[in-house]
Amino acid sequence: MGVRALGAPSASRAARRGGASTARALGFAGEGMGQRASLRRSSRADVRLARGRATAVVTKAVTGPLETRLGSILTSLPQRIDLYFRVRRGRKLLWKAIFAFTGFYTANVLSLTFGVLGINDVVAGAFCVAFSEIITRSYYKKLKPGKYWDFLNWFKLGLMYALTADAFKLGS
Repeated sequence: MGVRALGAPSASRAARRGGASTARALGFAGEGMGQRASLRRSSRADVRLARGRATAVVTKAVTGPLETRLGSILTSLPQRIDLYFRVRRGRKLLWKAIFAFTGFYTANVLSLTFGVLGINDVVAGAFCVAFSEIITRSYYKKLKPGKYWDFLNWFKLGLMYALTADAFKLGS
């Protein structure tokens, strides 16, 4: 009987099918996380566990002669993020809300800190307007903006919403 990880097929059956399923069976690839590096069987194919009943296949990542582990993680990060959002549709909506709330919080922090100090209010306002204009121009200039621009646009929307709400609070 093979070692199982969260309902995955046994490692020995997964090893016969190929490397990616082996990685999934051994718990190397989480849900929504892709493996860019290929997996190769080690010279010690079977490792006996303490009781001698279950076996596991030892695999190691082959990333290339000059690529370090950190380099392979950083180069595969955009693909992993794409796969993370492709697995479940609701994740994109969740992250849009998170970015909008983060923008709201950032605007409140900016408004409160610069409002209390009473200096550099104009500079802080100029930075907020410049940030908003740059993001708006970049977002709407693209034919099909990617998810990164989409998240920045939602951050900008939260920022502008909070600044507008503060303006109404000060006006009343």
